[in-house]
This record gives sequence, structure tokens and C-alpha cells, in this order.
Amino acid sequence: MAVPDGLQKLLDDGLIDHVHGRLMSGKEAEVFVVERAGALLAAKVYKDREQRTFKATSDYTEGRNQTRSSRDRRAMGKRTAYGKTLIEKSWRDMEYQALHDAFAAGVRVPEPLLLYEDVLLMELLVDEAGAPAPRPADFDLPAEVAELLHREIYGQVRMLLAAGRIHGDLSAFNILIARDGPTLIDLPQVVDAAANNQAAAILRRDLQNVTEHLAKFDARLLRFRTCGDALWQHYQRGTLEQATEPQQGSVQRERHG
Repeated sequence: MAVPDGLQKLLDDGLIDHVHGRLMSGKEAEVFVVERAGALLAAKVYKDREQRTFKATSDYTEGRNQTRSSRDRRAMGKRTAYGKTLIEKSWRDMEYQALHDAFAAGVRVPEPLLLYEDVLLMELLVDEAGAPAPRPADFDLPAEVAELLHREIYGQVRMLLAAGRIHGDLSAFNILIARDGPTLIDLPQVVDAAANNQAAAILRRDLQNVTEHLAKFDARLLRFRTCGDALWQHYQRGTLEQATEPQQGSVQRERHG
């Protein structure tokens, strides 16, 4: 197996001891199983922008404080060579910071350990047997399991929203069924809930994607297809603690008097 340049740098600098193999390849990165001090970890190696099928767009980056320099902002806005380099760095930095903040807030995400140029070193998520955790997209599910997964994934999305973030690209392909429960992965496109004008639509789409996939195994879940709308309303009202279960459609205001 050819070792990517990014991983070779980690080997050369003594930050990892061995590369065991490639675990998966996605639209923005490849993930490898590596070893450090006897422990197995996941190393996410980001692809060059030209190789990615997922591009950074204003829908996701709106509201991000990417840089304080006006010169850098102009370069990024004009997409100069220097500006594109800054955008790529910001894209990687955002995932590391999003994982760090989400993990600290108790959201189930892989613990980030190190961002080294184009490699993100993090916890390797495993299932109850100790094997690399699978995705919901990898197998069929009994109806009762699909319902349980939907509720648990919704709960993680709610916790992430309480921390001020929305995943931005959630689907059955970037959730892992890990030992501790469904775990969110792949957050470079994470959205700032308070600062992004598209936040409500992005949240709705995230939960709709998950709901429609799991509804293949339990059609009753389709009634929660727009549960992101109700969750967003709770976020706006400051009542997320009440949104413990997926809800249909919009939330009705309580009447007093």
C-alpha cells in the first residue's frame, strides 16, 4: 500500500508509528487506521480541492470568522491562489475545531487529537466487537432498530445544535454505529446556527436525509420527515430542553390566559 505524503510526514516526525491500511474513502478525504504508542487511531487525509466532489460554498461558510485580516478576506473572496490556500486551511481547521467543541459539549463525535497539515488524527471508532464501526448505510435494519437509531441520531443533532452548530452534510454515510451509540463524523462543512442565514434549511435537510433513509426499514418514521422544522423552532425560542423526541412539523405556541 502506498502511504500518502501527509501520513509519511507523520511517520517521519514520529507522530505515528505505523500505517495499517485504508479504512474508507469519501468525497473530501481518505481515512486510514494508524498506530501510535500501541493504540489504534484514525487518520483522515484531506484530498486536494481539485480531487474533492464536495466543495466549500457560501451556504456553509456564511458566518464563519475565517480570518481577521482584510487582506486575507479579499484574497479569499477573489479566489486568488493565496486565497484558495487560506480557504483550504480554514476548511480543515473548522472540522478540527468543530469536533473539539462538539466532543467537549458531550456530542458523540470522534475525539480529535491532532491536526497536522492535511491530516486529522482522531479516535478510531469501533463497534461492540472492537472492529471499525459501520455506517447505517452499510446494512439492512429491523424496524425497531431503525426507530431507535432515528431517536438517538436526532438526540445527537439536538445536542450539537445546543452547542450552536449544525452538521451540514448529515446522512447515513457519515454516521457510525459505534460501541457507545450512533456517532456523527465528517464535520468540515459544519454550520454556525446563529450566524448562517441558511441554518434552518440546512438543519431540516440533515434530519430529512437521515429520516428518509431509516424510513426504508420503518415507514412510520416518515411522519418525522420535517422534524428539523420543529427542532429549529425550539432552538429559536430557547426551549431545546423540551425537544427530547422528534416532532412532526412545526411547534405550536402554548396559549396562556
